[in-house]
Amino acid sequence: MCPHFPRPWSSWLAVLFALVASVPALAQDAPTAAVEPIPIGMNLRPITAFERAWVFADVMKTATEWLYEESGPVPPTRRKQGGGGLPKSSGVLLHDREGWPLPASGRAVYCQFFIGMRGRIPAGDYVCTWKGKGTLELKGHVGIVSQAPGRIVATFDGVNGGQPGLRLSGVDLSDPIRDIRVWMPGLEDSCHYYHPLFLERLRPFSVLRFYPWMKVYSTSGRWSQRSTLATARQGNPEGVALEYMVELCNELHADPWFCIPHVADDDYVRRFATLVRDSLHHEAKVYVEFSNETWNTDFVAGKFYREQARKRGLAAMELVAERAAQVFDIWYEVFGAQKTRIVRVAGVQLHNLGIANALCRALGGKFDAMAVGAYFGARADRDPVDSSSSAEELLAVARTSLDAAVLPRIVDHKNLADAFSTQLGRHIALLTYEGGQSIVARSPGGGLGVEASLACQEMPAMFDLYRGLIEGAQARGVELFVGYDFCGPRTSSDTFSVLEYMQQPLASATKYRALIQGWESRGQ
Repeated sequence: MCPHFPRPWSSWLAVLFALVASVPALAQDAPTAAVEPIPIGMNLRPITAFERAWVFADVMKTATEWLYEESGPVPPTRRKQGGGGLPKSSGVLLHDREGWPLPASGRAVYCQFFIGMRGRIPAGDYVCTWKGKGTLELKGHVGIVSQAPGRIVATFDGVNGGQPGLRLSGVDLSDPIRDIRVWMPGLEDSCHYYHPLFLERLRPFSVLRFYPWMKVYSTSGRWSQRSTLATARQGNPEGVALEYMVELCNELHADPWFCIPHVADDDYVRRFATLVRDSLHHEAKVYVEFSNETWNTDFVAGKFYREQARKRGLAAMELVAERAAQVFDIWYEVFGAQKTRIVRVAGVQLHNLGIANALCRALGGKFDAMAVGAYFGARADRDPVDSSSSAEELLAVARTSLDAAVLPRIVDHKNLADAFSTQLGRHIALLTYEGGQSIVARSPGGGLGVEASLACQEMPAMFDLYRGLIEGAQARGVELFVGYDFCGPRTSSDTFSVLEYMQQPLASATKYRALIQGWESRGQ
């Protein structure tokens, strides 16, 4: 991997909507003012072997955990309903500090990558390199091009050859196999951590929200246990190394949005902020949010604060604000004279204005923006739809949801943000931390037909709905729209991705095209 050298960044320019030229007979009409499109951000999906984004040039970083191989052949493993992973093997498998396996004598171990991605991976010659002694087998290829100690070049066509992965056997624990790299075609000597198409498809987005990458609900929140550049798998419970997140923002000249885990101690927060201050490009804003949806008791943080509220006899949002303010104070302390780069975000619930009011009041002015999750959708427990409804019927109901429920609630939160602006004597921005469609067959309140919920994702009416949401939000005072989420498979329980696979033609990527409209050339 080539070293990263800081380079000057040209300031990004907003792309203006084209003005329609007036004919001479109408020259006396006042010209229409150009409208600058609202900046668009994106949430990145967690790093797993099942997702379809070609994130890293080295695919080993996205592999499954290492498992002992049982007797008999290892079948391809598919994700279980609800996000379950690989089947567990017997025996405790030890690892070194960076996560490389240390199998017991006589045992073989394996991992997999590109699971469920038949026909969706780059075809060509992959280069696998490693250090240490033992036998490494590269699985899923259609032919070996060359082989030497510590190096295999093999051809993958993306369709044939079986499930891609690695098998290790006969590992010498005095010099175990480690530092494995599986370089995608043509990228062994790349100076970039990331796959070029991943960068290209992310380039229109000016803000990257890293909540899914940070694994805020599983991380230890301890700096000594965090992932680093040397960590074998970046999809581990500690999440992606902060250095990778910063480098991605530097590469794309984007602003990061970090969600600090509710379990993070002060040392973690301070070291995190220091690394960002010292390595992120200096033109960047830094959006800092405390955890994610702390009001949502379906998630770990929400459950934690509900229980703490019960024990302490206080409102949950008071406790959230107490810790969030401490986290924000540490960031201010670390950034010092640069603290104006930090945007302290209060994440609130679109359909409950009381949460926003309670949290922001409890923060005592220690916030710069309110952020809502802006989703339109259709669900059987609320709307006149069911499992027999067509895709067209679902989209019609979604339009009603947008016009009658989502946009009016945005107005409510804008009014509240303006009231806090007046009270505090400075501007309080309204943003979205997530947004898009929520038409999901097997979600709480879903009850929709799977085929119809999937079919409507790429219909022309979906483009109109996304543009209606984005432009409607902007017209009502939203200053940054962050979509959810980037690239991944769509299923009966998850239809949120704006790209279904990395190389999806733009003509069929309806939601993605709607989001990037006006920003297609950002950063180019």
